[in-house]
Amino acid sequence: MFLRLSRIIFIITIINVIIVAAADINFRKYAGEFLEIGTDARAQAMGGAFSAAQGGVSSVLYNPAGIISIQSPQISFMHTQQMIASVNYDYLAGGFKQKDNRVIVVSLVRLGVDNIKDSRNALRIVTQSGDWNLDWSQIKDFNASDYILTLSAAQKWRESWTWGANLKLIRRNLADYSANGIGIDLGIQKSIITSGLVGLSLKNITTTLISWSTGEKELVSPSIHAGAAYLWEIKSLNSTFYPIFDLIFRAENRRETSTANLGRLSFDYAAGLEYSYYNILFLRSGIDEIQRFNVGIGLQIPHLRIDYAFTNYDYELGNSHRIGLVITF
Repeated sequence: MFLRLSRIIFIITIINVIIVAAADINFRKYAGEFLEIGTDARAQAMGGAFSAAQGGVSSVLYNPAGIISIQSPQISFMHTQQMIASVNYDYLAGGFKQKDNRVIVVSLVRLGVDNIKDSRNALRIVTQSGDWNLDWSQIKDFNASDYILTLSAAQKWRESWTWGANLKLIRRNLADYSANGIGIDLGIQKSIITSGLVGLSLKNITTTLISWSTGEKELVSPSIHAGAAYLWEIKSLNSTFYPIFDLIFRAENRRETSTANLGRLSFDYAAGLEYSYYNILFLRSGIDEIQRFNVGIGLQIPHLRIDYAFTNYDYELGNSHRIGLVITF
């Protein structure tokens, strides 16, 4: 199965390269932002710096190599509301260990704004002077939603190496319009020293293609997330500290919004810290790539972990509260 997935990824890569070379398609700055929101409350509380973390089913869209930590069947669910509760964001994933050195995960993301009022056909002119009002019977509702179905696989290589891959199938809906997309992520992780881990996540490595029903096509440019993590154990206090750090590289000319840039290449960072007591209670904090402050808490009981994350947005956008569950069988 893993071999078949590798062949599929190779074929899709070739097809994408041919399409990009033959068509007049441009990269769109921020076209793939809906792919970068993050899908885990634990990771969000730590600033989204998760490319060097082995987080099981929660690692899918951060670094697919991180799903290798799954030892028995695992299910994850996350829900949050953003933009003053107008945007619903949900994540559902399930994974299992196929062999001693291989893990498979299937996940689904939905990002949606529901019941948007469409008044395009409701305008009614009532006088020659130009006074108007609305015909409320002509106001309809529509939804704007994005779906990401991801098939993920990770495999150990030699003693300290792990590699993983995502195949992403994308569906976007906006009123009467829709779009389909396909893309691939690749990830690598390597154990270093005693309790350290480094990771490299190559997102949208084949330049994710999104094709709209209007004929318009968008390309999401590749990005690189490189990170490191270290687990510091203090046995006398039954505690651990887990600092983690990511560097993010993009080639979208983000001069105004990036931490630093060199030509079209932009550089950002994210960092987080998790404190664990008896591996039951977890306290977390972090700074994400756009310098927002995040905090969170987690509770681990047999077969179940409950995570909460808080993100401080600007006042006009409202704050974000993210809840996540991870069930291990």
